[in-house]
Amino acid sequence: MADDVKNNNTVSEMSNSASETSTIFAKPFPDISKIEVFSGQNFRRWQERVSTLLDMYEVAFALTTSKLDTSSPVKQIEVWIHANKVCRHTMLSALSNDLFDVYCSYKEAKEI
Repeated sequence: MADDVKNNNTVSEMSNSASETSTIFAKPFPDISKIEVFSGQNFRRWQERVSTLLDMYEVAFALTTSKLDTSSPVKQIEVWIHANKVCRHTMLSALSNDLFDVYCSYKEAKEI
C-alpha cells in the first residue's frame, strides 16, 4: 500500500513537472473564412481585416518584429516563432493563388 502511494506521488510529480515545461498555445490559427481573398484590389480593406484579426489573437507584433536572435530568452523565441507562423499562415491563406505563389517563399510574416 505504501508503495502505491509512493508511486502515485511520483507520477503526479512527474506530470506536474512535464506540464510546467511544455508551451501550449490555445488559439493556433485564426478563422479567416470571413476575409475576402486579396487579388490585388481593395488592399486597405484586406489589410485592415487581416491586421484586426491578428491583433485579436495577440500575434500582430510578428508583423513588425524581426526574428529574435539566440541570445534572447527561449520563451520569447518560442512566442515569436508561434506568432510568425500564425501571421504568415493567415496572410498566405487570404491571398489569391497568383499572389500566394509569389509570397509563399517568404519565411517571416514581416517580409510579406
